[in-house]
Amino acid sequence: MNTTFTSAPERNEYLMKIARRRVGFQKHTMVYFIVCSVISLLCLAEGGRVPVDLWWAWGIGLGFHGLAAYGPLFDEQKATEDEYQKLLRRQNEQ
Repeated sequence: MNTTFTSAPERNEYLMKIARRRVGFQKHTMVYFIVCSVISLLCLAEGGRVPVDLWWAWGIGLGFHGLAAYGPLFDEQKATEDEYQKLLRRQNEQ
């Protein structure tokens, strides 16, 4: 059997950056749910209350992480292109 290996296609670095952001967010989400659940269960087992403030505070940070990973908020390539177009227009006006 003749097995030949072909080189992997070149990776688009921009897409890899987005993929890394999204995987990072997915990991962050799993850690959030696991840690908050364990802490809540321990608090309930000891007769205390569920630490809702922990869920909210960390959840807000997780929300921003999600916007950075999936939302249009921090699209660096688009922002750079928009700024470049603005500079071109300004230069052509002079």
